[in-house]
Amino acid sequence: MSTSPHSDPPLRLGIVGCGAITREAHLPVIAGNRGVELAVLCDRDRRNAAQAARESGSDAEITTEPAALEGRVDAAIVAVPPRFHAPVAIQLMEMGIDVLCEKPLAITVADGRRMAEAARAGGRVLAVALMMRFFPHNRWLADLVADGEIGEVREVIVEDGAPLDWPMAINSYFDREATGGGVLFDTGVHLLDRMLWLFGDLEDIAFEDDAFGGFESNARLTGTLRFDGRPVPARLEFSWSHHLRRSIRVVGERGTLEAATSDPRTLVLHRETRRGPMEMRIACAPHWDGRGHYRAQLADFIGAVRERRDPFVTAESALNALQVIETAYARRRPMAQPWLPRMEAPA
Repeated sequence: MSTSPHSDPPLRLGIVGCGAITREAHLPVIAGNRGVELAVLCDRDRRNAAQAARESGSDAEITTEPAALEGRVDAAIVAVPPRFHAPVAIQLMEMGIDVLCEKPLAITVADGRRMAEAARAGGRVLAVALMMRFFPHNRWLADLVADGEIGEVREVIVEDGAPLDWPMAINSYFDREATGGGVLFDTGVHLLDRMLWLFGDLEDIAFEDDAFGGFESNARLTGTLRFDGRPVPARLEFSWSHHLRRSIRVVGERGTLEAATSDPRTLVLHRETRRGPMEMRIACAPHWDGRGHYRAQLADFIGAVRERRDPFVTAESALNALQVIETAYARRRPMAQPWLPRMEAPA
């Protein structure tokens, strides 16, 4: 079925949760897509919805209750704090509304499975906003590794870190009533999900962080991936307090391929040569801009709704990263901090 705005009426879209991710990412790409009509903005704090409408120039209906979307929208973006993803998404799907749910899918694997089952039972589309899967350099990375460009894979290194400066509308990042974890759960899930999607399951999981009974700002996760049946160590590190490299690096016997979060258009090959270090930049999508992945995510969701097909990022596939996070938290050990007295992880 065509998704052209000239052959189909615009999809009536609602948004539940009008915080920073809605205003910074979703609304700008919705405004540029003629295939959708923003019909309803919903937030339990009406002022957030009103601010989102004002900033985006939208005349969408404003409400504080998700139930008000019934009959008014065909599909909805769920951008409430993570603890409410499952109940809100299930409520919408039971009303016959297709859902694009912000990441992480849920705060537990069990909740994520309930969401996936609700989608199957109701014949609804349930997409997950793990937008980094839409980065154009992903498939280049996987293909060049599989083609042997860097030889036998020796290690996979994932890093993402910067002082937390997200323009939060509420305190959900640090509120146990709203979310399920810290930097691994919120920021790390994007890169963890990409690694699992590209290279398969993670085994032998070990994890340490600086939570000390609260939510972690620094986390280190290790495990084992398999390439051609061989075990390969993987190391993932995330921070809300200081800068890290912000990339996925696959280290091989003949060089390293690096996919940087800051430049999804380009893949970088690092290699030692007889004349010294070489860096080759591979243009994967030269015209991609800073919102390209959000536009691609929205277009895929619209297509899935119109064509009644699976979205690019399904709930079932998003459960893989959630399962690793759940396992990691269950195995949590305190991260060494030399300036503090030795402490044990809370029981």
